[in-house]
Amino acid sequence: MLDPTRANRAPYIWYLTSSSLWMAGMSLQGFLFTWLLVGILERPADEAGFARSLAEFPPLVMLLLGGLLGDRYNGRSYLSVMHILMALPPLLVCYVYLDDALSYWWVVAFGMVMAGIQSLSDPARQAMLSRVATLDLQRSVTIMVICTTLVGQFGVYLGGRLESVGLATVLVCQSALFLAGLGAVRALPSMPATHTGSQERPRIGEGLKIVWRSKLIRDLITLNFISSLFNAGAYIIGLPYIVREVYQGDAAFYAMVMIVFSIGSIGSNVGLLYFMPLRFPGRLYLLLQLTRIGVLGLLWLKPPLWLFYLLMVAWGLNMGVTTTLVRSTVQELADAKYRSQILSVLLLSFIVSSPISSILLGVLIAQSSPMTALLPGIFISLLIFVLGVMGSGLWNYRSISADQK
Repeated sequence: MLDPTRANRAPYIWYLTSSSLWMAGMSLQGFLFTWLLVGILERPADEAGFARSLAEFPPLVMLLLGGLLGDRYNGRSYLSVMHILMALPPLLVCYVYLDDALSYWWVVAFGMVMAGIQSLSDPARQAMLSRVATLDLQRSVTIMVICTTLVGQFGVYLGGRLESVGLATVLVCQSALFLAGLGAVRALPSMPATHTGSQERPRIGEGLKIVWRSKLIRDLITLNFISSLFNAGAYIIGLPYIVREVYQGDAAFYAMVMIVFSIGSIGSNVGLLYFMPLRFPGRLYLLLQLTRIGVLGLLWLKPPLWLFYLLMVAWGLNMGVTTTLVRSTVQELADAKYRSQILSVLLLSFIVSSPISSILLGVLIAQSSPMTALLPGIFISLLIFVLGVMGSGLWNYRSISADQK
């Protein structure tokens, strides 16, 4: 007879497996998109920033739709379709590359299509977590982040082998990762739609209305948007040019820097898991804004390579904790009936900020130096701390998970 405890854990394990394989493919996608522009096509920073902003345009349109569809359709079936769709673009780009036709606009199109499918998938995948989790949401989200980030490093490692194994091989492997994730999705139990009655089905703007009515969710997503503008933007846009122009690195070096950053992110979440559930997660989130100022300031000074690696670990530690706290807190506060749509608004805050920061930081780097991209994040981090303490309820928010412990 099957142990009921093991049976209850099985959906969560399959969920982690599918999400981790998806993340490996998407981590590889992030590496490929950036290095194809910066390292292979050798485009200047302003053109790479423009390409990044174009690639983020489809999610602006499709993310809320993804939240709507995630609440309307069976989660297992919906994610199965997403995995199949995601496996196709890498194979198309592989064919284009072998035909010697790869260009700037092909890379842009590749990024746009992959980002579009990702935006359709993410809200449903995030919302499914609360339906399969066997622990409180803080711990469940943290374990998910640890597993997906850890497995995602395989994708980054594979990208770092680009110059030795060839682009075609890497693209085929990327497609295979998404198809492998499909097997894990099919092993999940059926996930019926949360809205079954036609009169109760959510409208596409419902998530925005719900977020606006909830002050704490609204404040947290707003602060996350401000942070994503230049903190995440410095990592996405500035870092590859710091690697290439300041430290004269190649694809393997860039992959190593990304892995070192993720070591900090994974390590911080493992440590965070020990202390969860946190009673006041908002206070930790705000205090970490101050530590980020020191990290970015030291990076701006162009440290020697050994110190650069240590600071990348510290940056990853900082970003890992803050990102997890935002996700887990919004998960806690979101109404279960509209969780996909509320999470789609959170994801939208990342997406909206990305094209803005990509263009601004790309132009800033092109007109000055890659290290300049770090400076706005210093001032933004201080602004987030001040606004968070004085103008939001985040400092005094008491976690629901901690009260249920």
